[in-house]
Amino acid sequence: MKVKWTRRKGLLTASLIAVGTVWLWLDLYPAHWFRRIDFGAVKVDGHPVDADIFLAEPNGEAEAIALVRLKDGRDYFLDFGEERWRRGNRSEYVRLFGGVWSLRSMPESLYPEQEPLPFRNLNEFRIPTQNGHEVSVQF
Repeated sequence: MKVKWTRRKGLLTASLIAVGTVWLWLDLYPAHWFRRIDFGAVKVDGHPVDADIFLAEPNGEAEAIALVRLKDGRDYFLDFGEERWRRGNRSEYVRLFGGVWSLRSMPESLYPEQEPLPFRNLNEFRIPTQNGHEVSVQF
């Protein structure tokens, strides 16, 4: 009887620790968590491409930050609050089920002074690449 109660207590404690950890991870650290979104289109030189788009809202919806992962290995972080972008690196984040966990806080990330190209459409980022192509992300 004593062993059965000890086992239940251990399972209850482990469950509470797991739930608490997940709650802290998702609720208290929104600057690190990017959730996958299904809206949005990515084009390279005007042609649609396969890409994964993740969105974080560290300080509210107006200051959203997006991570765009192209299938060819290029990653871009788009900062809507400051209207800036920077190239990403796969060593900066970990892909998990349903989203991405950034290893550093996004509001504290260093965004170089790279302005996007002039807008053609509403809710669109146009990014010039090093090899002369244009990546367009539209929401």
